[in-house]
Amino acid sequence: MERPSAEKSTQASNWDEKMRQELNEEQCLFATCGDRSLLGIAGPGSGKTRALTYRVANLLQKGVPPHRVMLVTFTNKAAEEMKERVKELLGGTLPSGLWEGTFHSLGARFLRRHASLVNRSPGFSIMDEEDRKAMLRSALAESKIAFSSQEKNIFIKRGILGRILSSAKNSGMQLSDYLPQHEPALVDYLEAFTKVLSFYEHKKTLANSFDFDDLLTEWLRLLEENESVRARYQEQFSHILVDEFQDTNIIQNRLVLLLGKFSAISLVGDDSQSIYSFRCAEIGNILHFPHNREDCHTVKLIQNYRSTPQILELANCSIENNVQQVPKELVSTRSDGVKPRLYIANDNFQEARYIVNAIEDLYYGNGQNLKDIAVLYRSSYLSQDLEMALLNKKIPYLTFGGLKFLQRAHIKDILAWLKILYNQWDELAWQRVALMHEGIGEATFQKLWQKLRAYPQPISAALQKEVIPSRGARGWEELLQTLGALNRLGTDNVPQLIRTLMESSYGNYLRQQYPDDYTERGLGIERLAAYGGRCSSLQGFLESLLLEESLILDTIKDERPEKDFLTLTTIHSAKGKEWKTVFLIGLNDGRFPPPQGMNNLEEERRLFYVAVTRAKDDLFLLSSRQEYRRWESLLTGPSTFIKELPFHCYEIIIDDSSEY
Repeated sequence: MERPSAEKSTQASNWDEKMRQELNEEQCLFATCGDRSLLGIAGPGSGKTRALTYRVANLLQKGVPPHRVMLVTFTNKAAEEMKERVKELLGGTLPSGLWEGTFHSLGARFLRRHASLVNRSPGFSIMDEEDRKAMLRSALAESKIAFSSQEKNIFIKRGILGRILSSAKNSGMQLSDYLPQHEPALVDYLEAFTKVLSFYEHKKTLANSFDFDDLLTEWLRLLEENESVRARYQEQFSHILVDEFQDTNIIQNRLVLLLGKFSAISLVGDDSQSIYSFRCAEIGNILHFPHNREDCHTVKLIQNYRSTPQILELANCSIENNVQQVPKELVSTRSDGVKPRLYIANDNFQEARYIVNAIEDLYYGNGQNLKDIAVLYRSSYLSQDLEMALLNKKIPYLTFGGLKFLQRAHIKDILAWLKILYNQWDELAWQRVALMHEGIGEATFQKLWQKLRAYPQPISAALQKEVIPSRGARGWEELLQTLGALNRLGTDNVPQLIRTLMESSYGNYLRQQYPDDYTERGLGIERLAAYGGRCSSLQGFLESLLLEESLILDTIKDERPEKDFLTLTTIHSAKGKEWKTVFLIGLNDGRFPPPQGMNNLEEERRLFYVAVTRAKDDLFLLSSRQEYRRWESLLTGPSTFIKELPFHCYEIIIDDSSEY
């Protein structure tokens, strides 16, 4: 046997010392723990990516051939960053052959290698969402199924069939099993959907293409059905490492367990940050891994380098209410800070005003950059009152996880109707409204408009039926009924105009167009009506929005990284990020958690946990006594997640003023 040289022994000793110096005890254990399977339960801000990167570097440093290592991340950017960091750790050289990338990119690599076994050639194309929608539309036409125009619009144009197909695939279910469990209202369409999907699958084969979900399901099917291919890769990979394992779905979990049957599997993730069940993420994957692998050793990374002890105390006290979890308690490495503050506003307008004032204090008084401040919310409609207040104060901001208020389709719909009442020669408003109605397309509208605009009073001409379309008569009649109801109200009461719109055929249109988030869009429209109630006329309302819309356009033009902007973001989009100061708004039952969230309260609590642990120094929790919902002011209680916190976790601020 060859004895190790003194030089190699020194290098190994220096490497081991480097890891002991640069990693804490738990990180070092994860990075160096032999050939057994590992589960790193890594709390927010605990350096999980650092631990995983060092483990990859340690394996390569200790002589594991790169082609025997598979590193799976959830974004290609994360894979590249991790690879660069490994390269740095190894002295600037990365041995070739490492298998790294996302599940989908690795799936494509496998499928191209074995394309003939999945009825494709290696140059197959990968379809995006719009490609899939177009192919489903074509498959529907070829199937000759007699869907109504409304059904076609909902199932294809609005993407419902594509979403169902994707969810069924990522849940590992046949459509016949998926629909009764998850979409019972659509069970009657099972035969029709199955026929369309049969044409869809055939067309993909003819086009030599896969959709995005196929990259996982076809990869898994290849491994499960082809023994020689499965054995080859099970033998090749001695180490499989996966980041963010709490976000994996059933297919991804099966891939890891199957490929790694004889390997050391190393996973990092945090069950307390599993918040993507709507994307088919399965928390059971990370919770049950120790039962699936008897050789598993669990390492808890609990040292938090991000947040103050006071913020972590609140986070720990909240998440301990979850039953389905791996118990852990985050420990801060930082010195004491201030307690999180709970602000109880009278209503959502006062909540917005408080945030704007607090941001101005932080910016002008404490010298804090806007880029170090974020406002988080459960649903994007909750930002609308705040956006109005920010625009009035000319505070620049960027939104993530949703469009800005005035850019949202349903808000633009409402404003189009109101703009017709205020300026009946507004062609763009007429066009937007007309195209919502059955049978009226671009060509039909242009013919209608050529005639309407010739009249001195287009609204009167339309209502008196001076102009009749050659096509779309039923849709045009619906439009006139709604327009007549609005016209009779006059232009003084904006909330009443908006309410009338929602009680007209437009309310049905909204429900049909957006079945998945109709409730949230409706709440956003009610917020718009509440804002309109503060204006004395329709003219004042539209002028106010026009001024603010120009500010929005200016903000869009100036969205450059070097500019200083406040961040407004949904909590889902905030995961993985951090700010010095975080405002978490809308903490009322019915808003956070929302009504639909009561069916999975533990995931909603995990979402709250993710939100509060984004804050480094200051955390503001905001709730209000009243909110504008269902066309009136309602009294609502603080969020469940506030009520279950011990009082020592926060300082409460109650503002009894009614000024806005």
